[in-house]
Amino acid sequence: MAITFSNHGGLNDENWKVIDTVLSSVMQDTDTEKNKDDDLVKELFAVKKSKKFGEKKGSMTEFGNFSIVDEGDNAVQDDLQMGFSKLIEHEQMIKGFTCTRMAKDDGDIDIMKTAAANFIRAYKRTRAQFASDALCCEGSTFEFGGKTLDRTTGDGVGLFATNHPYKKAGLSGTQSNVFTNAFGANTTMLARLANIGRNFKNQSGNVQGYNFDTIIIPGNVPDLEDLIKRIIRSDGYIGTDYNDVNTQKGIWKLIVNHRWTVPTGRKPYILMSSEAQRDKESSVFYDRVPLDVANEVNIKNRNLEWSGYTRMSSGFFGWDHVIMGGAAVGTTLT
Repeated sequence: MAITFSNHGGLNDENWKVIDTVLSSVMQDTDTEKNKDDDLVKELFAVKKSKKFGEKKGSMTEFGNFSIVDEGDNAVQDDLQMGFSKLIEHEQMIKGFTCTRMAKDDGDIDIMKTAAANFIRAYKRTRAQFASDALCCEGSTFEFGGKTLDRTTGDGVGLFATNHPYKKAGLSGTQSNVFTNAFGANTTMLARLANIGRNFKNQSGNVQGYNFDTIIIPGNVPDLEDLIKRIIRSDGYIGTDYNDVNTQKGIWKLIVNHRWTVPTGRKPYILMSSEAQRDKESSVFYDRVPLDVANEVNIKNRNLEWSGYTRMSSGFFGWDHVIMGGAAVGTTLT
């Protein structure tokens, strides 16, 4: 990311000129720091730029398989139909802070530098929390910054839902990618859900065959974290006194989402196909306007006031790259 400094009112005031320069440098240095929040957004979403008020993505259905016909017969006609489409609109976010004239007079530069660095970290945290809240919750909406936001996909239902429909004419039925089953104490549920994901059908009813290889869990379920680490790293089959082959070793990546916390007793988890996400870019995070910082000296109180403006969005064009387990509401496997 790169901060834009669109206005430096402090540079026009001799009292604030030096401090304006120092604090701007602190912000730029903090912006270039390696940060877990930056990494988290990249792990969960395809991060893209935008120059519009929103981004819309459409799709087409696919042809069916070729048919066998008798000698001399005509080809079986097929056609492409309009598939699902989704519009993701960007949200405006603003935050500010103040450096008082008294703090400047008293030489409290370290306090102001701390505030400047914290301002940038708050921006990075906001991006990660926004992305995490959009992905790691249930339902068709999520709450952020006092506003209710949409988290439906192109088919019109929530990202995790039991009733994802097909689009191609003539197809009936729905598919589920949300399950109430707990992770369990072994590889049974992990393997079962991964197999369900591999057999997800696209909107034309064709099996996609994507391998699921990523596990995302909340940051406050240490027992589940420990269990999963043992499951995906052990040579043998855990929880037994015999040495069997661990079929899950080496095929999974674990992401402990430090921005996702759940109430005591809840242990949801998400499986993701990085292959499907890479091919389809179903989960997308847009940086419409990266952080734009401005400041000015308030003549009424002689304080240096900072303001940060940004626009971003996180949304979903599709659903079949992710599965939630341990959900409060969903399909229950027996």
